[in-house]
Amino acid sequence: MNDFDTVNMNKAQKTVYYLREYGFHYTMRRAMKKLGFKVDEDSEYMTWVRKQQCSTKELELQSKEKFQFMPKVTVYVEGCGEQAADAGFTKTAFKKQSYRAAKVKVALEQMSLDHLLNEEDADVFVFAAAGTKPRNQYIYDCVKAMNEDVKLLYAGEGKEDTFRPLLVYTDEDRVTPDGKRYVKPYFKPDMSLELLCNFQYVGGMFAVRRELLEQFRNTDVEVFGNGWYDLLFYCFEHTEKIAHIQEVLFSRRGADTTRFGRSEDRGQKRYIERHLKRAGVDAVVENSEVPGFYHVKYQIKGNPLLSIIIPNKDHIDILDQCIQSLLHHNNYQNFEIIIAENNSTEPETFEYYEKIKKVDNRINIVYWKKEFNYSAINNFAAEFAAGELLLFLNNDTELISADSLTEMISYCYRPGVGAAGAMLYYEDDTIQHGGVVIKIGGFAANALWSLTDRDERYYPYSVTAREFTACTAACLMMKKSVFQKVGGFDEKLVVALNDVDICMKVRKSGELIMFNPYATLHHYESKSRGFENTPEKQERFNREIAYFQSKWEKELEAGDPYYNRNQTLHRADYTMDY
Repeated sequence: MNDFDTVNMNKAQKTVYYLREYGFHYTMRRAMKKLGFKVDEDSEYMTWVRKQQCSTKELELQSKEKFQFMPKVTVYVEGCGEQAADAGFTKTAFKKQSYRAAKVKVALEQMSLDHLLNEEDADVFVFAAAGTKPRNQYIYDCVKAMNEDVKLLYAGEGKEDTFRPLLVYTDEDRVTPDGKRYVKPYFKPDMSLELLCNFQYVGGMFAVRRELLEQFRNTDVEVFGNGWYDLLFYCFEHTEKIAHIQEVLFSRRGADTTRFGRSEDRGQKRYIERHLKRAGVDAVVENSEVPGFYHVKYQIKGNPLLSIIIPNKDHIDILDQCIQSLLHHNNYQNFEIIIAENNSTEPETFEYYEKIKKVDNRINIVYWKKEFNYSAINNFAAEFAAGELLLFLNNDTELISADSLTEMISYCYRPGVGAAGAMLYYEDDTIQHGGVVIKIGGFAANALWSLTDRDERYYPYSVTAREFTACTAACLMMKKSVFQKVGGFDEKLVVALNDVDICMKVRKSGELIMFNPYATLHHYESKSRGFENTPEKQERFNREIAYFQSKWEKELEAGDPYYNRNQTLHRADYTMDY
């Protein structure tokens, strides 16, 4: 059971649930919030921070530890112009590191990467923004990570699935100017090049091995003056051997602690454009509606045919609303619609089919005459698809943005991408789906479910396109070749988790799943309908969950690479349980 199950509970049942799952303290804090009392979440976070701190004894043991790879480390603090004072703060903050073989330098002027590498013979470079403050174990933990194998569960067939990191980054938070309070943690996903194209998510401190920098030392990379954005793009372009330590190991100092700690715009769009040009990608970078974030609009090569598959049983008013939005509120016109008729009983339904086929010759009806099985119905309908791309679409959806299909195709049609999902909203415009996170609730859940859009608390996730482990098949686009390669939907999953399962099969094949928040639809599924509402359906639901958990046991145990272990597994709002 998880927080998604509470939608159909009364107040007493909810109270018992929260006491059992979270304990007395959390339940009281939640109740106070509901009653309108102010609850200081920053003090809760400070308590958590204190629990994570290394003791003096632990730091002393770290200073004596010997690794196979014991690098000389040079820390470069950016200190050009007005950053000089904050650079001094950061340089001082590095003096108490438990890893002793390190020195700190402040870069007071621009220098090329070639100059930097000639100047220092370090094996590892730490790049730190002015005003950042490392935890005392920062360098130790980065070096330790560079000495450990990282295992990839989604490497793809024939690809290396174990590596030693060439770049290491960590989570971060903010520290008040007096240095006494730590607030606003930012828990990051594992390596996400697409997220990097939306904003500089890695942050103001990371460690890089010299051998990676040597690969592009004679390029035009701009090391300083852009929040490390250009340097990070070059690193991500030259290696996938990038590790993420899911611990808060540095802080940013600043008075503005009420907002998400993103970098100010210092012409950063230019560095995204430079990256895309080097990669040979035809795209336009636009400012998003939220300062500091960007929207990459990839240009579609050619005009691929899209086969839209819509399972349907009666409810022609709902189906017609969906089809009318595709026909009249949609800027991408090279598509066909395949309605997968599934045991309808109302005569009006079949009359509607005949009528709609005459309205537009791109609409076709195929007839599934066996018992209901969502996976089997979609597999059956896909056999009739002529398109290079498939779009699995629920009949109770309606396009919001006329660019939605274009946005999805522009992501899904790219090399290395197997599927793409969209941002779905309930009728009241709260979020129904913002990607799928595995392991939440013991299996999987829709990210940002039931939350309002563009909330500061989870800014990076409601406004940024990025990789996900899965997306819902209420609106899921997939290359037909990839769909066929992974064997389509697993027909043992009649109702539940078949979309998550096929996405994980796509990931295991080495292809990416993309989520695009600029592809927007309403999904009129009821928020309060519950998962299953009869004993028979509940039994089937539980049976399918058990099958899914057995099939993906290793992956569920490891957790979602795009979701941080410090965030709750009870909800999908990217918060902590403390």
